[in-house]
Amino acid sequence: MSSRLDGGELSVDDLARENAKLKKIVKVLIDRVERSTDAQGNAFSLFQAAITLESTVRQRTAELQSLNGQLSAEIEERRVVEEMLNVAKADAERANAGKTEFLTAASHDLLQPLNVARLFVDALAERPLDAEAATMLDRVCRSLESAESLLRTLLDMSRLDAGAMHAELTDVAIDPLLRHLSDEYGLAAEERGLRLRVVPCEALVHTDIRLLERVLRNLLGNALRYTERGGVLVGARRRASRLQIEVWDTGSGIPAADLRAIFREFHRLAHPEADDRAPGMGLGLAIVDRIARLIGATVDVRSRVGRGSVFSVAVPLAEQSALPAARADRAGEPLRGRTIFIVDDDGPTLDGMRTVLSGWGMDAVAAHSIDDALSRSRGRRERPAAILADYHLHDGSSGFDAIDALRASFACHDIPAIVITADPSDVARRRAAERGFGYLNKPLRVERLRSLLAHMLAAA
Repeated sequence: MSSRLDGGELSVDDLARENAKLKKIVKVLIDRVERSTDAQGNAFSLFQAAITLESTVRQRTAELQSLNGQLSAEIEERRVVEEMLNVAKADAERANAGKTEFLTAASHDLLQPLNVARLFVDALAERPLDAEAATMLDRVCRSLESAESLLRTLLDMSRLDAGAMHAELTDVAIDPLLRHLSDEYGLAAEERGLRLRVVPCEALVHTDIRLLERVLRNLLGNALRYTERGGVLVGARRRASRLQIEVWDTGSGIPAADLRAIFREFHRLAHPEADDRAPGMGLGLAIVDRIARLIGATVDVRSRVGRGSVFSVAVPLAEQSALPAARADRAGEPLRGRTIFIVDDDGPTLDGMRTVLSGWGMDAVAAHSIDDALSRSRGRRERPAAILADYHLHDGSSGFDAIDALRASFACHDIPAIVITADPSDVARRRAAERGFGYLNKPLRVERLRSLLAHMLAAA
């Protein structure tokens, strides 16, 4: 077919080719438009995403700033609260220290007259009395014991709260303490118609013997106080690396629900056996528990209502587990006929001490000062068997000064000596131990004084 018709018109082939070109052009244009449209759509999407991300960042930044502000406020609040707590703690510590100082001073002033009363009451108790007088005297003794126990308990709690009570742990034999408790409480048990048996023990323990004695005294005193019939047994047994000291009684027992509660402060149980005695404050066992923890010991109790109770104290054993055989105890030797010097600036106390010691058949030389003691020592050829001296003397000197002066006066520096004080601090006790002196607290228990004197004089 010809490419062009007559008259100059396009042929069919030309039209077909032109149409094909137009189709290609249209297709290319459509592709471009589509590509342009896609590109514009992606850019718009990215633009929208960027706007959304920026908005999210701003929102999160605002949230973080808000949280940071809250955290800063909380930190500042905690700082203020911590400062307030530190101030409150310092105030509480000062108040505790002030309370301890007050109770220490008050107890010293209150224990002094109590000591005088106890001395005369004990001296009177050793004399023959009719039944009515003996009953009245017994009630007076109980009242004095209650007052003393209350003061001691309040002071102990105050010192424990203030952290002023410290343990001095050493390896020590337990048997001398057990024998001492047996001697001291044996008479009290006998007077109540009870049997007290203390089983000897040759073990060595690692403890503060003074604080352990406080614990055992409380447990033994409670056992005797709340036992109406039967008796009390004190014994010890080894449990692995510990010595378990047990106090058994045949009292009314303690209900199972109350076995742990009795160690809480101010918790008291009703004891029919103790109705005629001072009820106490419910602090004794709380103090026992706290002192036991202070010396690394643990306290436990088992009980059956109507059968009795067993209180035990588990104390760490020393590296050595046994004591070599001790020499025979001569603590029972009589004091009669022995001379003893007493130095105390309190007149009533001096009279009470002289009355008690004279009642034991001793020649009691009483002096109210060091100068007075030295004056009374002149002309005496025989040195005294022992010296008793109060720790605090009004002229600013101490019992240690009095002992040194009398020893020098008699030219004998090994005269047995005992320092006696109402001061509850550990200073005098430590000084006495360093010098090898005996040490006793006021109010003075005459049975402890007699036991300690007999022991020291037997060893001299």
